Amino acid sequence: MGKVKWTNEQLLSINEKGENILVAAAAGSGKTAVLVERIVNKVINDKIDIDKILVVTFTKAAASEMKARILDTLYKKIEENPRDKHLARQIILLSKASICTIDAFCLDVVKNNFFEIGISPNLKIAENTEIQILKQETLEELFETKYEEENEEFLKLVNMYTSYKGDETLKEVILDIHNFIQSMPYPKVWLEEKINMFNIEKVSFEKTPWGEILFNKAKEELKDCILRLEEEIERIKYEEDIEKFVVVLSEDVRRIRSIHDKKNWNEMFEEISNLKFDIFPRDKKVPEEIKDKIKASRKAVKDQISKIKEKILIYPSEMANEDIEIMYSILEAIKSLMLEFIDNFAKVKQDKNIIDFSDIEHFALEIFNLETSNVCEKYKEKYEEILIDEYQDSNLVQESILNAISRGNNIFMVGDVKQSIYKFRGAKPELFLEKYEKYKIKEELEEKDNLKIQLFKNFRSRENVLALTNIIFDSIMTKALGDIDYTKEEYLNLGADYIKKEDVKAELDIIDLKEEETSIYKDENTEEDVEENEKIEDVVLEAKFVAKRIKELVDRGVMVSNKDKTERKITYKDIAVLLRSTKTLAPIYEQEITRLNIPVFCDTSSRIFRLD
Repeated sequence: MGKVKWTNEQLLSINEKGENILVAAAAGSGKTAVLVERIVNKVINDKIDIDKILVVTFTKAAASEMKARILDTLYKKIEENPRDKHLARQIILLSKASICTIDAFCLDVVKNNFFEIGISPNLKIAENTEIQILKQETLEELFETKYEEENEEFLKLVNMYTSYKGDETLKEVILDIHNFIQSMPYPKVWLEEKINMFNIEKVSFEKTPWGEILFNKAKEELKDCILRLEEEIERIKYEEDIEKFVVVLSEDVRRIRSIHDKKNWNEMFEEISNLKFDIFPRDKKVPEEIKDKIKASRKAVKDQISKIKEKILIYPSEMANEDIEIMYSILEAIKSLMLEFIDNFAKVKQDKNIIDFSDIEHFALEIFNLETSNVCEKYKEKYEEILIDEYQDSNLVQESILNAISRGNNIFMVGDVKQSIYKFRGAKPELFLEKYEKYKIKEELEEKDNLKIQLFKNFRSRENVLALTNIIFDSIMTKALGDIDYTKEEYLNLGADYIKKEDVKAELDIIDLKEEETSIYKDENTEEDVEENEKIEDVVLEAKFVAKRIKELVDRGVMVSNKDKTERKITYKDIAVLLRSTKTLAPIYEQEITRLNIPVFCDTSSRIFRLD
């Protein structure tokens, strides 16, 4: 095998040191290979022992793969330098090197320093099922106590959140909040801070955090209405006898722009509440087809204005602020109940001598924050560098833990914010984005700056696939939608050396299911939520299409490339079907593919179909 040809950006990622480094590594950019090479480079060239490097991965599987690849690379280096004692020593040290998940690292910290925070050395990590049952039991006991006390604050909450079916809704609220705040470094502090945000001064509503969002949203919607009407005017202005319609549409634009330009909530609310559209003109000289199109465009704008009134600009500023004040008193009551639940649940776990994974992280952070201990300093001295894989999926607790033991210039972070899918678990892609905007590229780097490196060459896909991907992402991904503007700087660029094929094109197939709101997916959806929202008839249509397409590819004898760059006809085992989720979807796809006598294997754990 020939020597690897690294790109300039990859070499920079492998060799650069002296500051914190953020590597924005796009899909297929070779980030794992770069990580492995950087670690091996530290060992060989900087003579750093492998156990002096902390590598945090997202999963156990990723940690195992990382260790295996490092070991393989070290063996190859030893073959080249069989007398190098330093290299041979690394093989031994690798078995106890800190290449692990953040949970495993924190558990190690807690096991070795439990006495610092006065917890038992024999704590057992409880299974998730046991933790969920204990949560439910603790909450039930808390509610029973509140009912018996006839706690007035609690009973108000019950009346507000419950129905004739029971108080399950309020219990779900408490559990949801509890799950969410565990990803915060200091859950109780976070809860207090966020609820205090509702304790607002008497200001115009658009100056509150929520009013600002809604005010800007209203402006965006109004701007969209203006653009729609202006496009319609541009489309029809050269038609004969069209002046009346242009005048009406222009007046619509003027009125909507006047609303859009208002500087505060009440002015905008009052003007949109009083907005009236002129009657649509009658003119027999203009063909009905043209009039119908104008009328349809105008109706779409009027409908959009109605939605703004119904969903955004609902109340004047004073009434909106009153709602926030009412909400503040409700949230204070929820906070009080929440804090009792947190304390009670902690006591239950302590009595049973068990902890959960969020406890492990919070205990580790507590240990590192102790002013009476030098544990944090020991870890700072131990690790020459901290490498974080899949950094876009880090949360605030993990960020606080790793920052606590860093030296301020020795954290190496790799990730891609476009691949962040774990917000529902508390991941904070904003951490990545803040650094992405703040860190400087090598050419702009000054003293005390941190470095940003962009790996946007893709070594996995052909040029036509990348071009189509860039077109789609460029069209749909914005800061508002995907946390980042997909500009040419973010484009996936060809890095692979494939044989060029003029007759092969990337293909995007869109199945029109004839319904606007067929399946709605959000970042915070779990796999179960996705499958509940999926319409079975839609899945069947997709599965039928996929099965037919697979058969067409094989029957047509499409040519595919081997690793040695020779070619052969495609077989079923060359094809994989990736699914959003498997529990409901997999059996349907399997059935439709089997109907066409195509051999299929379904790996439900990895959401992959392989055809054999």
